[in-house]
Amino acid sequence: MSAQDKAARRADSPVTAAEFAARLAALSPMKEIAVAFSGGPDSLALLILAAQWAKRRKGVSLHALTVDHGLRAASAAEARRAAAMAKELGVPHHILRWKGEKPASGVQAAAREARYRLLLDACRKLGTHDLLAAHHLDDQAETLLLRLARGSGVDGLAAMAAERTLMVGGPHVRLLRPLLDLPRERLVATVRRSGLVPIKDPSNENEAFDRVKVRKLLTALAPLGLDAARLARTATSMASAREALEAATVALLLEHATLSPIGYVEADCAALLAAPHEIGLRALAAIIRAVGGHDYAPRLDALEGVYKALRDGTLGGGRTLAGVKLAISAGRLVATRELAAAARAAPLALGRAEEGLWDGRIFVAVLKAPRGPRLTVRALGQAGLARLAACDVVIPAEPKTALFALPGLWRGDMLVAAPHLGTLDPRIVAHASCRRQAGLWPTKTAGNT
Repeated sequence: MSAQDKAARRADSPVTAAEFAARLAALSPMKEIAVAFSGGPDSLALLILAAQWAKRRKGVSLHALTVDHGLRAASAAEARRAAAMAKELGVPHHILRWKGEKPASGVQAAAREARYRLLLDACRKLGTHDLLAAHHLDDQAETLLLRLARGSGVDGLAAMAAERTLMVGGPHVRLLRPLLDLPRERLVATVRRSGLVPIKDPSNENEAFDRVKVRKLLTALAPLGLDAARLARTATSMASAREALEAATVALLLEHATLSPIGYVEADCAALLAAPHEIGLRALAAIIRAVGGHDYAPRLDALEGVYKALRDGTLGGGRTLAGVKLAISAGRLVATRELAAAARAAPLALGRAEEGLWDGRIFVAVLKAPRGPRLTVRALGQAGLARLAACDVVIPAEPKTALFALPGLWRGDMLVAAPHLGTLDPRIVAHASCRRQAGLWPTKTAGNT
């Protein structure tokens, strides 16, 4: 083993350019790349390595994105310091500000949601398809312990993925984590070698936050063999278990459930109940996510309640969970979007050649429209469906509850088109499709039957 290889194996040695290049190559990044950059030691190490990598590659464009949450008096000055460090590394920098009122409780969760929303929007404006984040081995271990304390199952205990898609409508952006298998000490060493001084966030030492408590607990657990590396390996094992469960769930849905082009699902009740409990429960969660346009499954206790009612034959006239109505018809589970939930969805304003995601579940595109005010996308409802029928638009023989929750294009209070069903104005051409593209529902590929 060369001296360089031996150094790379030391827990406190800087990350080499070759190590970083190999990890990033495994993720197949595009040439337009952004780095989530707080200015702290972890993200500074990532930006140093990414800047070195980008300089050696022709045509690569790198940007640093700093979110100013505005939660502390020093945050604006820290964002400016981050900008100065990025400039020193030769990387264009952008400050993203979280504006508006801040929550009185659940601040860290709200800040995380705002951070990813701002980063996603910035990536799209820059035309960037890959966003690098500095999560590392110790983050994996801390996340496992936090979720273990909350009673999480296999999904919660699974490791953070090195790659995942950020999706809130519009073009996809990938979140890439090239440092996941590297300990925090090596990132600190990388920064130390550069001579740059990272920003210290006082909240990282505030034991009012659970993650800080867990970080300090890790030091006490290490002598027992529960160090960050061992816990991260456990998280990776849980991720493998999750993949196996997801594969079995996909197979069940492909064979026994159908997602209609208008966004409702029919599934064979007997097949759902014959599956192992965990698989049947996951299939039910996937159905609710697809119909409701949710990024996450419903709460486990509520999901278990509906699954038990399905198993016991007590679903009766139907149940509603997470804005999805579930009912039984001729031995089939029929899941449709609840009209009240669709009616609460934020209206979407679209003009000619514009598109967007409505109600978290349906992409709507206006391909052709006359000049003038933009059209508004909102639920079709009973009145809209009646208007279409009165104008001789053919109404398909689908569950009425599913039709009511479809998007309509409105000009004021007047319906002018329903992209799934037809138009009342020949000058308007629109298209709508379910959010299948976001991975909420399995798609048949060559080899699937």
